[in-house]
Amino acid sequence: MTEDGAPIRPAGRWVSVRLQHRHVSFDDAFEADEPLPDGDCADEASVSYSGIVITSYDEGSKIAERWIPLGIDPSEADDEELIEQLREALLWQAGRPPQEASGE
Repeated sequence: MTEDGAPIRPAGRWVSVRLQHRHVSFDDAFEADEPLPDGDCADEASVSYSGIVITSYDEGSKIAERWIPLGIDPSEADDEELIEQLREALLWQAGRPPQEASGE
């Protein structure tokens, strides 16, 4: 650990993948355009749900962060989105450009 409590990481590019729980509150004027994501509603003006945070670092500096929500009952499309985001992050970490999926 460093003096500020951060883990020691290798130089260069690396990614962090972790589970995170978020709580979002809405003001009185909020009207959803689409159904709200599955989650635990604390009250009528808020929702809490989990997601995966993928953070990209280069030479110790955070350069990007993505949050992918995890629904209670994820669809195949949700799973595919998560896999694609993880794939892109790991290819970036390896220093390789993203590749087109075969068969498309």
